[in-house]
Amino acid sequence: MVQFSWLLLPLVFPLLVAIPTVYVIVRNFETPRLSPIPPLVLIVAVTLWCLSDAARLAVTDLDTKLALYPGYYLMGTVVVVSLFVFAADYTERTDWLRPERLALVTLPVALSTVLEVTNLGSWTMRSARLVSRDGVLVADVTWGPLFYLHHGIAYLFVAGAAYLFLTFETANRHYRGQVRSIVAALSIPWLLNMAYLAGLTTFNYTSIGFAAALPIGVLMVFRYRILQLIPVERSSVVAEMDTGYLVLDQGDVVVDVNDRAAELLGMDPEGLLGRDRAFLEATFPEIATAFEDSEGFNTITREENGDDRYYNVETSTLGPPIEGANSDTGSVVLFQDVTDQIAAQRQLRAQKDRLEEQNERLEEFASILSHDLRNPLSVADGRLELARDEYDSVHMEKIAEAHDRMDELIEDALALARQGQTVLNREPVSLRRIAEHAWENVDTGAATLDVTTDRTVVADGSQLTQLFENLFRNAVEHGSTSPDSQARQDAVEHGSTGNQNAKRSDDAVEHGSTSNRTSSDDPVEPGGSDVTVTVGEMTDGFYVADDGPGIPPEKRGQVFEKGFTTATDGTGFGLAIVENAAEAHGWTVEITESESGGARFEIDGLDDASGPNPATSDGPATTT
Repeated sequence: MVQFSWLLLPLVFPLLVAIPTVYVIVRNFETPRLSPIPPLVLIVAVTLWCLSDAARLAVTDLDTKLALYPGYYLMGTVVVVSLFVFAADYTERTDWLRPERLALVTLPVALSTVLEVTNLGSWTMRSARLVSRDGVLVADVTWGPLFYLHHGIAYLFVAGAAYLFLTFETANRHYRGQVRSIVAALSIPWLLNMAYLAGLTTFNYTSIGFAAALPIGVLMVFRYRILQLIPVERSSVVAEMDTGYLVLDQGDVVVDVNDRAAELLGMDPEGLLGRDRAFLEATFPEIATAFEDSEGFNTITREENGDDRYYNVETSTLGPPIEGANSDTGSVVLFQDVTDQIAAQRQLRAQKDRLEEQNERLEEFASILSHDLRNPLSVADGRLELARDEYDSVHMEKIAEAHDRMDELIEDALALARQGQTVLNREPVSLRRIAEHAWENVDTGAATLDVTTDRTVVADGSQLTQLFENLFRNAVEHGSTSPDSQARQDAVEHGSTGNQNAKRSDDAVEHGSTSNRTSSDDPVEPGGSDVTVTVGEMTDGFYVADDGPGIPPEKRGQVFEKGFTTATDGTGFGLAIVENAAEAHGWTVEITESESGGARFEIDGLDDASGPNPATSDGPATTT
């Protein structure tokens, strides 16, 4: 016959909770470190334990009740073993999970389970009778010594699991929610089981305790994501990390060291444990230096695989002094591999030395241009002036023009050589001040400068000045806005009145032409241009624009080539110097067309010291 009682409800409840929990665990079967098998076996065993108790409670026949007790014995053993395995896996005490050690540990409980199930000599169950308690027929059993021995062995597994969890909880505060929920779930059924064994209850409520603990297990799976958020124990991280790690306690005694630190110090970890700071400082002077340094820092060199490697030795205290203590709570020594950083620093120093040497050679070359070539030229100029006093010949004027041409070539070559130097002296400079200073250095004649920016940029002032000088000179020399009558005169002098613009697009390659203005070959006297040059700012740079002829798009890619010019008296170095100066700063130069049809040089990618002026825009310049 079958009987019903309210006690059956909590015994069946674990089945309802276990099904979705097992499903979640199976879905996480591929979790990298924590194996889902122990918690899966644990939940299934607890569920079967509860169901076997429910069946034993539901039947009213004594023999049937006694026949169901082996299920209680077997599931109890599976529960405690899987619980211990789960605890060792969770806390990363995997030394307990080695097959030979685990087999040795589980052998006593396995043997006691077999003896308990067989009930040899009635050592497990002395006698049993059917009694009614609160209207429910139950088996009143007198247990033998083997029953209590088996439970004692089982409790060793429970105690071992609890110890692993509690010590782990102390050392890993980030996972305390997980660990505390596990300990809480464990305490409920085992406290009830101990109450039954002690004779405090007439009914074994252990399975009901498991029914109450399973919801906490569900909380672990869903709330704390126990299979996804896997704790990694300090020992595994510290032992495997490349950084050497050595800890001294409050008494300056080594209490922890990882293999990397021991390897760097040339000792076994066991040989370092228990050593005091005096030993470390006497044996390893680098550590003593690090402790003495105000910043707790030093560098050591070790040979590994035939190559030198460098390590920073850094010391620091573990925390503020404990109240009433004579010293800090302890200290830690870290050995950080900085070989790559030191190699990079050496490479940078070598590169800087090469650049400085290159700059010296360029400066030497510039000196040769300035001194060794100009001296003979000065002598030639002096002799020419003497010759003019004696001879009046057109050849003298041609010689003077050749000398002037030579002087221009030397000047431009000198500027180009100096532009090849790496920019090493950057500082905040005013675009307005540099531009106005450069304007004063150029023969601008009737040309007008309009600076619309007060921006401050980080640049080499000397090279930025040369950049402006060459842009201004280019605009003035090729940007004439004189009347067309001048062009007609040019055409007459060249024997033509019908193609005065025939050479215009080529004549203005350095400044181009897209309009009906005169070219650089027109007879415009130097400094006679009335062009307006504007310096303005962009979001990440500045521009120099004019209202001259402009540069055709098909010619813009050539104007920066060294030596390229269409002017008979040009060197072709001016815009090459501009590009070199920009590149030395890490800037870019692009040529576009201004709103008036002239040329606009845009310098972009500046290191800003003040930021763009919101009062200005990227638009075309406004001339004055």
